[in-house]
Amino acid sequence: MQKPKHDAFVDARGRVLVERRGLSRELGSRLANDAYHFLRTTTWTRITLLFALLFLALNLGFGALFYASNAVTNADGYLDCCFFSVQTIATIGYGGMTPTSTFANSLVAIESFVGIGFTALATGVMFSRFATPSARVMFSRVAVIGESEGQRALLFRMANARSTAIVEATVRLYVSLDSVTSQGEYVRRIHDLELRRDVTPIFALSWTAVHVIDEASPLHGLELRELPPGAMNFIVTFQGIDDRLASTVHTRWTYNSEDLVFGHRFVDILKRDPSGVRYLDFTHFHDTEPVATP
Repeated sequence: MQKPKHDAFVDARGRVLVERRGLSRELGSRLANDAYHFLRTTTWTRITLLFALLFLALNLGFGALFYASNAVTNADGYLDCCFFSVQTIATIGYGGMTPTSTFANSLVAIESFVGIGFTALATGVMFSRFATPSARVMFSRVAVIGESEGQRALLFRMANARSTAIVEATVRLYVSLDSVTSQGEYVRRIHDLELRRDVTPIFALSWTAVHVIDEASPLHGLELRELPPGAMNFIVTFQGIDDRLASTVHTRWTYNSEDLVFGHRFVDILKRDPSGVRYLDFTHFHDTEPVATP
């Protein structure tokens, strides 16, 4: 029976670190099988290059048809025919070059129809990417194993980085641990970790989530200090309703075993200036301080 290597499965932002092999990674295959998801989730660089190349290919293709059929007046070569195609697909129509025949007008009509579809597709994808709501929730870089109200507990801190509130904010905490089945196989299982409070009506400032490590906790009895890196992952999911957008926002975060700090507490970030105004000092949001023990 071979013990598994303790490598982290996810990074701090919850992105899976395990490679996917055996699947087609060709752009054409991904677009054909899952075009909408690809266009919504790919990077801005890829989406910009994709539409730029498609726009270029359309104009080069129609330009070749106009040039081969000699269908454009005042067109001095293939490049002018390409520029006429740009004017047609973009509905510019300067008037310096015009179609010369019924066939040329048919090509213009076809290209205009294709241009309408291309513009609608590009506009829809760009708008949907901009319009997708997101939560700007800050998570502390470390999680603390310390005390809370006299009980041993796991604590991590969150803060709303936007000025708008998130209503009915809900946070869930899970731990991923290696375990051995009755057949002697090593598997990684996910356990729920109950929080002292997992819902807050209005999330506008900061929030310290607390999981009490008692007899009912899956962490009870574990020597957390001795766990090797990657042997345990704490997965945090957050969901709520943006007060201004009236739409659901969500995010996630992950703490690995090497992100745990023992015998510390988070530095207080709620302060008051000399004039009496209270404020959050985010410069110390990730900071912890040791707790004196008797």
